Amino acid sequence: MGVVERVSALDTSVKEYLWRFTEGKDNAESHNRELLQALRESMDCSLAFVMTRNSAGDSISVAEVSFEAGDDKLCGAEFDVDSHEAQNLIQVLDENSIGTEDLSFLGETFNNSVMYYAVVVMDELWGLVGVMDIHNQERIWSSEEKLSLSKVGKIFALQVENVHLKDALLRTENANKAKQQFLFDMSHDIRTPMNAIIGFATLAGSHLQEVERVQAYLDKIVASSKHLLSLFNDVLDITRIEDGRVHLEEMPQSLGDMMNDIKNIIQNQAAAKEINFLMETVGVVHERIFCDRLRLNQVLLNLISNAVKYTNQGGDVTVTISEVPSNKEGHVSIDFEIRDNGIGMSPEFVEHIFEPFEREHNAASNVVQGTGLGMAITKSIIDLMGGDIVINSTQGEGTQVLLHLDMKLQSDVYLDGGVEQLPELVGKRSLIAVDSDDTCTSLVGILEKLGSQVESTLSSDKVLLLAEEAKEKGEKYDAYFVSWRIDDKAVGLEIIKKLRQLVGNDVPMFLLTDGMYSGVEEAAYSSGVSAFIEKPLFLSDVKKNIKSAMNIHDTETEERSIAQEEFMGRRILLAEDNKMNQEIAITILEEAGFFVDLAENGEVAVTKVTNHPPRHYDIILMDIQMPIMDGYEATRQIRAMEEEGKKDVPIIAMTADAFFEDRQAALACGMNEHLAKPVDVERLFAILKSLLV
Repeated sequence: MGVVERVSALDTSVKEYLWRFTEGKDNAESHNRELLQALRESMDCSLAFVMTRNSAGDSISVAEVSFEAGDDKLCGAEFDVDSHEAQNLIQVLDENSIGTEDLSFLGETFNNSVMYYAVVVMDELWGLVGVMDIHNQERIWSSEEKLSLSKVGKIFALQVENVHLKDALLRTENANKAKQQFLFDMSHDIRTPMNAIIGFATLAGSHLQEVERVQAYLDKIVASSKHLLSLFNDVLDITRIEDGRVHLEEMPQSLGDMMNDIKNIIQNQAAAKEINFLMETVGVVHERIFCDRLRLNQVLLNLISNAVKYTNQGGDVTVTISEVPSNKEGHVSIDFEIRDNGIGMSPEFVEHIFEPFEREHNAASNVVQGTGLGMAITKSIIDLMGGDIVINSTQGEGTQVLLHLDMKLQSDVYLDGGVEQLPELVGKRSLIAVDSDDTCTSLVGILEKLGSQVESTLSSDKVLLLAEEAKEKGEKYDAYFVSWRIDDKAVGLEIIKKLRQLVGNDVPMFLLTDGMYSGVEEAAYSSGVSAFIEKPLFLSDVKKNIKSAMNIHDTETEERSIAQEEFMGRRILLAEDNKMNQEIAITILEEAGFFVDLAENGEVAVTKVTNHPPRHYDIILMDIQMPIMDGYEATRQIRAMEEEGKKDVPIIAMTADAFFEDRQAALACGMNEHLAKPVDVERLFAILKSLLV
């Protein structure tokens, strides 16, 4: 049989193979040996083989071989080959991907005439399909034979590519399902703070004459709005975290303010399930820190919300914030413990909880599962912060989450690491009667830092006894701090009423509550309560309440007033195209004392700076995405002006482009600062003050 006839027979085998492959009639790979046998016969040679590279790419091994009887030299052999050699192999092939040069990695034993087809899939060498003539070392391969080998080689390439495509399709389908589930769950999560915003806005409208209550509702609306913003950021963060494009923006923050905002959000979720939710502090006195507030909120809200979500009705969720010694100078170490007695998790799931899309399949629970992305995002953020997280859980008993973070202190607040005392409290005596060791330890530490001499008790009987003894000795207490409930015997209001009868009306008395006290104010004040202090206990909150009860002038409020007086008569150019944003910004700025000039786009802003004399504007607030001319180009044109007082006017980006890259772009085009919308008014004023020196 001649070459043409043998090649024709091979073509028949190839067609049959492709029919099976395309019709899905059979597993094509199971016929590879038959195809290699037909290839060997069509070449009238000793061997036909398939070699494949391993996943590391450092060796090639025999996958299948067709040989003459008794000749099995290659069966099961493995040969080392480095990636450089594999790349060279691809480069020496001709346009038909056929090579006839010696394969050096086979060694000197295999110096016979060889022809091979390199199977290249996705620019990577997968392996070789070839033939070898052991009997004729000088054999020259014909063009028909090269074409035949190319056909068989392409079949193997088709097989491998098909596997890759199937894997890619499966990954895409899984990703699409995960995204659909994620969007479904996000719809639910977004409605929760929206419900709070609408609900508290309605309540505020019904109690317009009750200033304190309306203010409390407004505070909760703001907190829920911030949570809603964080949810939107979560959606955008998923791909950014996976791509390694998330950066921390550490700014001065108050840990107390952050935890109170989180508590306001979580309380509503817990109340809906009648869960006993408690937030405690232990020894926290350094609360003024640097951190990325949005990211830390994101972490804590996810962890605490999970505890509430997976705790059954009537259960308990406790969050404890503890200050512990830090090994880093100028830093404070904070431990967060989130403990619940909910459904718990299996050990197998805990091992994989930080992997994307992992979810516990718990048939005993009817809790709606999350997207499986929350804990992966949380772990990524904690790693960025340099923190540690440990999860301990037992199915049917509950879960404990331990989070440790080191955060930089605001050195200008803590002189030599110390807390400024409250002069009116220095040397004064305080008596604490509370319901738990943690509360007692925390409040004692705070009051001692403020300068007070403190005594404490966990007994309702003893607090009255101590007050009587002090009165008899003429060593009165200057302030009393009493929990809503002390022990099984008494309620805090009853204790305060008896203390009032004993010591009179001049001594401040503070009532500590675990949660909201709305609806009991009248009864509390009539019983003798001077002010409420709500847990978790933070030094700033305790200090503020003591000042209020003692009618001490708040210097911090005075400083804020002075800061706004610094804006009086200053002229600001607002470049903003959105009507609602214009109204909000103009109102805020004018109430702060600015004269505001409006430019509806970047071109108008440049024109106004050009047409007015130097130093006409003290500062410019510049939106980025505007019609006709955007904020970047407007800034570049202003910076290119020749006159002093124009080209160097401070410019602040005030924009919905909120990512790290957006901030970098703003600074790169010549802006002085970047402020993301929705605008944090306190931060806006702080930036304005720093640039208007």
